Amino acid sequence: MKKTILAVLLFSALAAPAAAVEVSTFAFNSGMNCRGVWKLPDTGQTNCYDTGGAIGCPVTGDPMAQDGTYLPGLVQSTYTIYNPVGISSVTADNITGLMWITNPRTDAAMGGLFNWLAAIAACEAKNYAGYTDWRVPNVRELMSIVDYGKDTGATINAAAFPGARNNTYWSSTTYVQNATLAWRVTFNDGGVNVDLKTVGSYLRCVRGGP
Repeated sequence: MKKTILAVLLFSALAAPAAAVEVSTFAFNSGMNCRGVWKLPDTGQTNCYDTGGAIGCPVTGDPMAQDGTYLPGLVQSTYTIYNPVGISSVTADNITGLMWITNPRTDAAMGGLFNWLAAIAACEAKNYAGYTDWRVPNVRELMSIVDYGKDTGATINAAAFPGARNNTYWSSTTYVQNATLAWRVTFNDGGVNVDLKTVGSYLRCVRGGP
């Protein structure tokens, strides 16, 4: 009897879940806020469409209800630009908590094309706006600033990110099925794709996070 009780106690101790650990990956401010709303930014799409073009947005519950039907105001993308007329301008995403170099071309002398390794090195070495912890964003972070409601120009908030290229930008995320490739986000259509790390793409450094 004593052996049985001891065995049960030992098994219970081994099976007990480990205590939760706070881990930061400098990614999204994940989870829900006190109002039960996910803290992911909205796509920016406010119109609705069928297969032929724009339509009036159906109401919630309609068989055609879609992205534009649901406009959770608490997670609409909003940005704050600090030092907007200076050469050390940064754009803070008020939803994700990430901070971006506002205009890499004019503010940070990072307007050219970079291969993937050069992009990683450039952000890691950057001393800008008083911060030295800049890095290349992971692919989900980079996707978070795509404006899927834009139908002309770069698919990004032009006021928050002036001078954005209508082109591809590197993420720091490798395509694990083939390590010669890495993920990129294309800001002419919001697409996500992989390409050889040796090819050139543009760069926007990020820092921080929740």
